[in-house]
Amino acid sequence: MVTQAFQNLIKEQQFWQPAEKVVVATSTGVDSMVLLQLLTQLPMGLKPTIIVAHVNHELRAESTTEETYLRQYCEQQQLTLKVAHWPANAHPTTGIEAAARQFRYHFFESVMQTTGAKVLLTAHHGDDQLETLVMKLIRSGELHEMRGIQVSRPFGPGQLVRPLLPFSKAMLRDFATQQAIRFFEDETNESLTVLRNRVRHQIVPQLKQENPQIIQNANRFSTRLSAVLAVQNDWAMTVVKLMVRHKAQTELVGDLTIVQQFTPVQQRLIWQQLWRTEYPGLPALKSNQLTELIQFTNQQAKPQGQIDLGHDYALMKVYDQFIIQSGSPQESVATTESAELTVNQWCSLPNTERIGVFDLEHLPQKVTSQQVIWLTSTDWPLTVQQLTGSERLAIGHEHTKSIKRLFIDLKWSQSQRQNSWGVWSQNQLIGHPQLRVSALFNQPQTGKIRYVLCCD
Repeated sequence: MVTQAFQNLIKEQQFWQPAEKVVVATSTGVDSMVLLQLLTQLPMGLKPTIIVAHVNHELRAESTTEETYLRQYCEQQQLTLKVAHWPANAHPTTGIEAAARQFRYHFFESVMQTTGAKVLLTAHHGDDQLETLVMKLIRSGELHEMRGIQVSRPFGPGQLVRPLLPFSKAMLRDFATQQAIRFFEDETNESLTVLRNRVRHQIVPQLKQENPQIIQNANRFSTRLSAVLAVQNDWAMTVVKLMVRHKAQTELVGDLTIVQQFTPVQQRLIWQQLWRTEYPGLPALKSNQLTELIQFTNQQAKPQGQIDLGHDYALMKVYDQFIIQSGSPQESVATTESAELTVNQWCSLPNTERIGVFDLEHLPQKVTSQQVIWLTSTDWPLTVQQLTGSERLAIGHEHTKSIKRLFIDLKWSQSQRQNSWGVWSQNQLIGHPQLRVSALFNQPQTGKIRYVLCCD
């Protein structure tokens, strides 16, 4: 029954081409030894070229015996064997299970690369699927974590495939007995100090008693949830692309009005998708973080502020914009330094901005913003100085407005205000391309020459 079902699955799914190299992760436990047996029994039209990959973790006295047996088995079956040792002196004092897994999969990937194989096979089965779903539910219940184990997913230079997911542990054990397959038991799998073992030995048997078809149900749930999440993620990714305006090494700037159009439930999906996409090496945002983030970004009474996202990241809200930054925010230091402008040349400012005055023949092709100004020869030289907010700019022949008021009107953040610079002619403020140009310099007059004030 298992043999035929396995052959039908391989024929239907076509995980590999006949004779194609596949790496088989093998521990000498019943699951991986059954997988090896099923692979060697495949007809030539379905059979791959098998490369066995084994890790001796040096955690148990039996590890040497298991490695010796596997070497003999592969020699008898004429299978290529690759072995790696995880030295005992490299074992961490805590988190050894996660470290062992990391070592294993790093080794499996290296075997794929050195042999040219594009497929890695592991012996995860239906009981593993059910255990994983129960554990995810116990730990968080977050929808994106409830997909369980996928039959196939990208890994290293190719795909990681789990062809035994449709089969229960009992089916594999029965097959091993019928085929007289030798395998080794890992006694650590019996310890109830480990959550997975408690789920395996105490919870899963009761679930099977309630419904013998629960493993099939678990696989069906995982497959269908994955399909739903794929559609959901595509939608959320479309919104994320509309939100993000600018990305740099330590900063991401986006439009809050885009995400604020959606319901709080939808906003959770969007923010989680943005985080996974832009910061793939970091853990997903926790439920309470998302709740706090959504409340903060939708709070109309507080147009500016900052919220901690963890992992040395923070999100700043600046009116309709959000800025995600890494590292501790630094305070801007005011300076009275100034620099003289030369026509048709950029001047670099301490805030990483460039500013310059250009005639029409030398106008840069790419600028962030620009304003036309009219100057006489007596208006030169022009200088750039940092603005304090107390300056006043002529907005008409008889009216002026404070720079501080303009900052508020334009909804500039505190950081922008503290790092803003203006262009001056002697004691007269001309302005800034992103701010405003003084009425004394924005109108053509006899004897004045047209220039363009640009920033980038």
